[in-house]
Amino acid sequence: MSTPARSLCVATLCVATWTAALGAQEQDESPPSESDQMARVIARLVDARTGAPVVQAFATLENLDRRALSDSTGLVVFRDIPPGEHELLIRHVAYGEQSQTLQVESMTSMVLAVELTPVAIAVAPLEVQIEHRPRFLETEGFYDRRAVGLGSFFDPQFVDRWGVGAWAEAVSFVGLLFEMAPAFRASQIGCLGGSPAIYIDGFRRGSLGDPIWIRGMSTWDIGAVELYGGTHGVPDFALTPEATCGVVVIWTRRWRNRQRQLGGGDVTLCEPKELEARVVEGVIRDEFTGVLLPGAHVFATSYPAGNTRASETREIVSDPDARYRICDLPLDHVLSLKAETTGSDTQEIEIELEGPLVRHDIAIRVAGPGDVVGRIVDRATGNPVPAADVFVRGTTARTQTDGQGFFRLEDVLPGDHVLEVGHIGFEQVERPVSVVADRTVEARVELSADPIELEPLVVTALRDRRLERRGFYDRRMDGERRGAGFFMDQVAIDRRGAATTTGLIQDAPGVRVTCAGRSCTVGSTRGSCGNLTVYINGAVAMGAGRTGMSIDELVRPTEIAALEVYSDRSSTPGEYLDASGSCGAVVIWTR
Repeated sequence: MSTPARSLCVATLCVATWTAALGAQEQDESPPSESDQMARVIARLVDARTGAPVVQAFATLENLDRRALSDSTGLVVFRDIPPGEHELLIRHVAYGEQSQTLQVESMTSMVLAVELTPVAIAVAPLEVQIEHRPRFLETEGFYDRRAVGLGSFFDPQFVDRWGVGAWAEAVSFVGLLFEMAPAFRASQIGCLGGSPAIYIDGFRRGSLGDPIWIRGMSTWDIGAVELYGGTHGVPDFALTPEATCGVVVIWTRRWRNRQRQLGGGDVTLCEPKELEARVVEGVIRDEFTGVLLPGAHVFATSYPAGNTRASETREIVSDPDARYRICDLPLDHVLSLKAETTGSDTQEIEIELEGPLVRHDIAIRVAGPGDVVGRIVDRATGNPVPAADVFVRGTTARTQTDGQGFFRLEDVLPGDHVLEVGHIGFEQVERPVSVVADRTVEARVELSADPIELEPLVVTALRDRRLERRGFYDRRMDGERRGAGFFMDQVAIDRRGAATTTGLIQDAPGVRVTCAGRSCTVGSTRGSCGNLTVYINGAVAMGAGRTGMSIDELVRPTEIAALEVYSDRSSTPGEYLDASGSCGAVVIWTR
């Protein structure tokens, strides 16, 4: 019998002896109190296939809101459990969720073994991003400009749906788009013989009156199109005097990621037909998390040794269990493997065919590590707690808070962890935190100087990935340190419930909102400079000297994901300072 199992048996025997002793005294003593009737639940979590302990699994007694993580032996222990029926939920990044109903009796220890079966987990956010939003277009700002809506936008899904039949030639297809953009057509009236400027992948390629710009292109070459009737909303690279007659921006299909879907479908692995041929097989996993990747594509290129020109390439799809197999490889050939899924791929790897069956598992980096950032404050006073120790249990992620109580833990393995915070004079906080791949989890931890009376409070929030790339959270953290700027995220905006955008902005200190009828502008109460410049998704929407336009007409509160307000030039970040005499900036990020 193994040591852990022996320990569990001893624990059970001790509890049974204790229960018998209590029973012998029942006639002489008063009935036990409610606290004396509490029980203990001990669960050992193991892999159903290998019997190995499952470490760092997240266990919850749902109706009691009691949580724990399994230790290095797979053990989870819940103490002081009231008798009755309880629901035990087990969650792990590689095993999914499993629930079990427990009937707990008073003054006992319930010991049980829970077998967990690995499950294939599809990385949904990555699949959606690759299928619907090519990374190339996101990087070039296509979707940000479309969210602002100051032009006519035709995304890859529209091009695929309409770019067939009579519109197979790019010239005819783009002409169709002109007809579908009334604002663009209207801009051609009274343009004094000028033609819209044409940009392909961000570079000037002539004008609409010169057909050379699109000669030889087919609809298949076009990935997305933007049409602007004037200079308003035009990307910076196309903002030239020639843009007064309109701008046509064409993005070609430069992204390399194939639009594939996860799942494996009804994939059937091949069976060898030749007795003397070689077979290569294995499993495909995510390199970082170990999660199985069904539906991944393997490209196997084989060729005779020293003769790469006589190569043959096969494409194999992994089955629902993430297995792949390549059959009937000639004995004297060299095999090169390359795998991809959801826009991620591997380097080519050469495999030596040393035996009739070669096993080679493939790891693809689909999910990367996550970060945990946040601030530690005194719960009683709200003051920051500097030099507090912050670390993720069981990892090398460890740091200390700075003078303002901020911390950052980088490259944390995705999954459920325990975040530990400690400081002399405060209680030790140990709370679960769920880290998401390629994302940043924000945590605000309030410490209590009296651990007996007050419970520590941990609040976590998952950051918006687009806002993080655009620097919103870094500017907010820097603003909190310096006491500069006013910031609202989507949760705060929804909670505020303002009917207009100016209703949100007027909460910022040092600003004034001036309205003439339905037209409203935002200025500063500090000094005598002009109005604040308004940016939407990083582009100027209202200049400091521009009048006759209302910020409430540009965007509604329900469309805003985050808001930044800088009421003077000294607090405004350099990227939002202009030479127009603006006092500061209002920076709006749409959802």
